[in-house]
Amino acid sequence: MKLGEKIKLLRTEKSLTQPELADKAGIEQSYLSKLENDKAVPSFDIINRISMALGLSGMGLIDSLSQSYVEDHLAHIPEVAAEYALIKQKRETTMKKRFIAASMAVVIGIGVFLVGFEDLLFPETGFYYDSYGVVKAGEPIDQFSDNYIIRIGERGDDARDRMSANKARYDRDEVIRFDRLDRFVVDVEGGRRLYEIRRKEFYNKGESNDEPAVFNKIENNIISILGLMLISAGLFAFLFNIRFKPHK
Repeated sequence: MKLGEKIKLLRTEKSLTQPELADKAGIEQSYLSKLENDKAVPSFDIINRISMALGLSGMGLIDSLSQSYVEDHLAHIPEVAAEYALIKQKRETTMKKRFIAASMAVVIGIGVFLVGFEDLLFPETGFYYDSYGVVKAGEPIDQFSDNYIIRIGERGDDARDRMSANKARYDRDEVIRFDRLDRFVVDVEGGRRLYEIRRKEFYNKGESNDEPAVFNKIENNIISILGLMLISAGLFAFLFNIRFKPHK
């Protein structure tokens, strides 16, 4: 809105005639008419006097006008130029802060999304470990092995006797861990259990791989969704700031 239009609008709202407002502001009615029809360029003193007569401050009236109009028609007034220089500085500072916040939202969002996508906090791939019985005190930890226990010098009949005796003690147990180990030992009632990672055999290739235990943890989905929301919010803030960036 232009200055003349605003003065006329405020004067009408207060039910003042041009002579009445001119008298209150201490200016000529003919000059006020020119101002209302944008045929004169007032000084800040005149603007302030008219504003005071309308119950406003000079800058309060100017701030109610469109920014483009002020910059094109009133920026030559020293008081207006000084005030708008401060306003521009504040706006630029605010815009920089918003762009930084938007950038941080995008960067943090990408990080959060990757944490969820890569299962960094809540692993979804674990490993099966099997134990085939409780090893009693004094027995080798490999008591339930189907192979000779070389390190104790076991051979032939000794191995067969051990394996035969193990049949009555066979007590298979399965656990899942999210860290990858070849084997680990757990103390239990009556002795210890040796847990060894379960292997999936590929007989046609003569090789084997770890057999994974795969889970779908909702926590990772939630984290990924939060990351996408942060990214979206950051991008929206970027577009909003660019769209409504004040003109210099």
